[in-house]
Amino acid sequence: MRSTESEIRDLGARWADAEVRGDTEALDAMTTADFTLVGPLGFVLGKPQWLQRYRGGDLVTEKLEWTEVDVRDHGTAAVSVGVHAQEGTHQGNRVDGRFPVAHAFVRDDDRWLIAGIHLSPIGGLPPFARPEASGR
Repeated sequence: MRSTESEIRDLGARWADAEVRGDTEALDAMTTADFTLVGPLGFVLGKPQWLQRYRGGDLVTEKLEWTEVDVRDHGTAAVSVGVHAQEGTHQGNRVDGRFPVAHAFVRDDDRWLIAGIHLSPIGGLPPFARPEASGR
């Protein structure tokens, strides 16, 4: 019997490969009907909008690595935190970068599905957390 962690890592590898291939059928099959993506700039896409970026040719992912992955098993749900490193274009503009990423997974009978992905920018402290903001 495979562990949840190995199943999630396998699903993550298939997800990254499908994004690079722009395989919307595979991406559709490995995500829940109410899948949601929160992008690194704060935009939120439902599943139809997420898939349309590939179908319409707006998003071309040339390389996608999912690394530094930590999986937490919660029975019928699992969460992973890792790093998403990508090379690609969106509407002809480069969108290369490394982002902390959280995935939410749910068990659907005998398989795991991706319910959500949340990417964050890697950056410095926000203005409210900088020492000069405290008035010292």
